[in-house]
Amino acid sequence: MRLILFMLCSILLLSGCGSDETPAPMEQMPNYFPDGIGSRWIYKNSDGYQWTREVSGKANIEGKDYRIFKDTSPLAGTALDFLNSTYYRVTPNAVIFTVSQQVTDYLQTELPKAVQDEFAGLELTVAVEPFAHPELVFLQIPLVPNFQWDALNIKVSGNIILQNLVLLQIPFEAHIRVKAEIVAESPLETPAGNFEKTYRIEYQTEITHTLFSADETIQGKQTIWFIPHVGVVKIEDEDGVTELAEYTLT
Repeated sequence: MRLILFMLCSILLLSGCGSDETPAPMEQMPNYFPDGIGSRWIYKNSDGYQWTREVSGKANIEGKDYRIFKDTSPLAGTALDFLNSTYYRVTPNAVIFTVSQQVTDYLQTELPKAVQDEFAGLELTVAVEPFAHPELVFLQIPLVPNFQWDALNIKVSGNIILQNLVLLQIPFEAHIRVKAEIVAESPLETPAGNFEKTYRIEYQTEITHTLFSADETIQGKQTIWFIPHVGVVKIEDEDGVTELAEYTLT
């Protein structure tokens, strides 16, 4: 009997019985873009203007789960700024923003300016034809310096309506493309603190309007500095520089 017990214990010990070792935990991917409800970021530009962005809740759009951004006193502007997106979602491979409202608002604001000289004194409104729910790939994960990707590529059409008369319409098409590139990785000092590792990302935007069979192309650039686990800490565009002043993550 003792021999049998000795053999059983030997087998169990060889298979790990009584071992103090615990399995190594699986490596978790960094939370590249914080999405805890209640997380908030306060930004300030060089003129002292301050605005707040907060994760205020959740939403389901076309079967996909999103977080909701709530901005307090954001900077007003007519440029197509995808950072003003209301909804975003985080996947294992990307951080994605919705941009349908931003695209619609931009076209309804900017297209009348393109024809205001030809139709001075007339009321101009823009009707955008329904288009698929576009998403902009804000980040590709993992972040790798010198990596490039197509962040957005959509075509939108509609009509500029004169004097609210359906018979007086000017058809238009718009092609919007955004290319992104991680151009550098470096330390950064901000009012919110000093960070050892930030990623500088450039977004090149190209918008082509087609009116009266003629094309007009507008180009723009926006640069952001991003830190995993923290978020966007600095923004630079044609309006100047905006920096993170303070933040709270939940």
